[in-house]
Amino acid sequence: MSTPLTLSGLYTYPIKSARGVALDRARVELFGLALDRRWMVVDGGGRQVTGRDFPRMDRVGVELEPGGLRVAAPGMPPLGVPREPGGPPRLVHLFRQPVQALEVGGEANAWWSAYLGLPAALVYFPDGAERRMNPRFGTARISFVDGNPLHLVSEASVADLNTRLREPVTPERFRPNLVVRGGAAYEEDGWGRIRVGDLEFDVVEPCARCSVLNITEGRMGGEPLRTLAGYRRRGRLIEFGQNLVHAAQGEVALGDAVTVLRGL
Repeated sequence: MSTPLTLSGLYTYPIKSARGVALDRARVELFGLALDRRWMVVDGGGRQVTGRDFPRMDRVGVELEPGGLRVAAPGMPPLGVPREPGGPPRLVHLFRQPVQALEVGGEANAWWSAYLGLPAALVYFPDGAERRMNPRFGTARISFVDGNPLHLVSEASVADLNTRLREPVTPERFRPNLVVRGGAAYEEDGWGRIRVGDLEFDVVEPCARCSVLNITEGRMGGEPLRTLAGYRRRGRLIEFGQNLVHAAQGEVALGDAVTVLRGL
């Protein structure tokens, strides 16, 4: 008999590709977890800057402050980022998709340009910006996420992966919003709808993994993606974890019971 499911990890990633912030509780809002991927770094042409091409993004730490964010990186002074940007509107592109963002302005552009070694700017995804998830899976509005509002991984699945690796990884390596404890490895592959605390979520598609998974301390390696490719490949995709869409807004907290309401 499988053990009860509980929420054991909760993370938001305010700046796309920077480090996440561990939370005890969080609001699930219009776009997903509060502040998740509401900021993004772009190059001089307005294109996304992510860990895929700039592994150094993995060394950028973020802390939440009452008025916004505090950003830190090796060799750089701390950067304060206001919650309400004062810069002008700017059209940017996320994987070739145009998005009407707001430039943070101030010292942020100089800070990111110096850290990355190229012309760069920090932009913000305003409440009124229009971006939608894949219509095959729903109509939810999304921020600067890759494609879905929320991402879940299972501790049991990570533990199974670790039996195949020389160097174990933690659930945080997968940049999840929600981490679930209990159940069997890869049990989440068969979920269709779940409840976390009082909130319900549709499990819409497996998460296709990319090279960001191989970054540690700002360096690109070969694992664990190489090992995952050996047993989690589905066609051209390597899948691990599940993407979710929230059915309503509300709050979730560590220790919340996770209930499977419907399978696939």
